[in-house]
Amino acid sequence: MRFIAVLAVLIASQAAWAAEPGNLWQVESSMEMSGMKMPGQSHQACVPVSAEGPEALAGGDSECTMSNIRRSPGKFSYDVRCPQGSGSGEMTYQGKDSYTSTMTMTSDGQTMKMVTQGRRLGACDASVVKRQIDAAQAQAATGKAQMCASMADTLMPGNLENYQCEPRYKQELCRKFETKEGFALVAPRQPTGQAALDSSTLPEVARFCGVDANGLRARLCGDASRSEDLDFLGSSCPDQARVIARRECAGRGFTTPPSPQYRDFCGTYARAALQGDSSGSASGNDADAAAGDSAGSAPAAPPAGEAVREGAKRLKGMLGF
Repeated sequence: MRFIAVLAVLIASQAAWAAEPGNLWQVESSMEMSGMKMPGQSHQACVPVSAEGPEALAGGDSECTMSNIRRSPGKFSYDVRCPQGSGSGEMTYQGKDSYTSTMTMTSDGQTMKMVTQGRRLGACDASVVKRQIDAAQAQAATGKAQMCASMADTLMPGNLENYQCEPRYKQELCRKFETKEGFALVAPRQPTGQAALDSSTLPEVARFCGVDANGLRARLCGDASRSEDLDFLGSSCPDQARVIARRECAGRGFTTPPSPQYRDFCGTYARAALQGDSSGSASGNDADAAAGDSAGSAPAAPPAGEAVREGAKRLKGMLGF
């Protein structure tokens, strides 16, 4: 699609050179590729009078360059080179009111030919076109900025690279990653086999930002322990969460519930244990530790499978679910 767009730009990019006065052209174009003829297209273009000629053809696309321009009365030919391929073209004017243009380009062994015919309808105000183009470009730039900001905020580095976002968005992403909010967002993500999504997992975000994931976890969990940020400890700090669960959650029941400040933590921790959450703080064997027994002391550990089932029974009774 990009290659086809480049061909269209080379023929119709005069519209991007809007300036008064202009000529209004009715343009009919068709394309052939690999022996197949694609449906023709028709549009009108207000072209500045000063932008009619070979130099104007390449003016709207900075990636393509024109060379070897040959001129003769009412006609010129040229060579063109783009990142996607190269070729040649010819434009012939039939007086002042019509022209025919032919361009052939080759890329990856495929040849594309575009034929364009133009008919002048009259005069027009080319500055209107320029304003429209400027507005469209501004809107596109705003949309891209919003998208890049969203990718940085949700810590999706793969999309930052795919959409060629400015370096400042990488800096924003990495700053957020090194906060408890950002780390907690990334830590639970599991590989999916899709490159764009897998680039947002903890190891890949850490690599993208040049950060030691284990060292960052240790620092953030240390800060969370000192401030007793139970939400972060429960989601991202399994070692610290296990200690709190054994201290504040084990052996609790309806008659001796956890302290109010630990009630949500114990419930979340217990549910993670029951579900066997591989990314959270709790594991199957922690279910028994979270529940304990009625006397508050942990029993001898049964086999792993029995521990999960027994722990589930106790937790269901303790938490009422």
